[in-house]
Amino acid sequence: MQLLGAIAAKLVDWVPTEVDVALGEQNWAELAPPEDQCTDPGPLAYVESLTGPLIAETDGEFVFQFVVVESEEVNAFALPGGFVTVNMGLLEAAESGEEVAAVLAHEMTHVTNRHGMRAVLRRVGGLALVSMVFGGTDLEAIAFAADGLASQSHSRDQERDADEGGRRILMAAGVDPTGMATFFERLEEMQGSMPGAAILLSTHPNPGERAETTREIAMDFTATRDLPDPPADLRCHAD
Repeated sequence: MQLLGAIAAKLVDWVPTEVDVALGEQNWAELAPPEDQCTDPGPLAYVESLTGPLIAETDGEFVFQFVVVESEEVNAFALPGGFVTVNMGLLEAAESGEEVAAVLAHEMTHVTNRHGMRAVLRRVGGLALVSMVFGGTDLEAIAFAADGLASQSHSRDQERDADEGGRRILMAAGVDPTGMATFFERLEEMQGSMPGAAILLSTHPNPGERAETTREIAMDFTATRDLPDPPADLRCHAD
């Protein structure tokens, strides 16, 4: 069964992307319950102003949807199918639009590279894959395997893959990718005082390695798009 699961994860391209969407939508309420979502339109409008140019550089296979929630943890999380939750803590901790965009481009790559679906298929095994390829989509089995999808961590290899894809999206959009380096360097320095920072760092590649790689790649890159910094008056709930 373990071998079948590994094969299933590698054959993710056989699975219709509609399955990603169904699973992501099913689990989104766990990450972004209505009572936690920001009622002030400012945070979401800011996020969408940053992600518009990034979405334009994806292949359009997934329709991205974003929501901002009232959480002090410095984090964002993308579910299969393009459902992205952004914590207010991320917007408050970032010092530039390029830093926020770097995190979101990274998360978007988890979606476009179908990292979550690969993990689900690894748990389901090959039988569900065979069912999907030959006439049926065993959504019940996949839904069972996707239980806890909203809280699962990606592998280190997937995180590096998301870094690479995120940098590619940023540069295609004309955005300086070094925000990816500066944000995680500062996160490492302040992890004791930033809620959720230690958790985020524990599941990602070494910040020093990430910063060095990003700066090397960006050395000869000239940004053509300046992104707005997070507004100082962002608030989650309207008065």
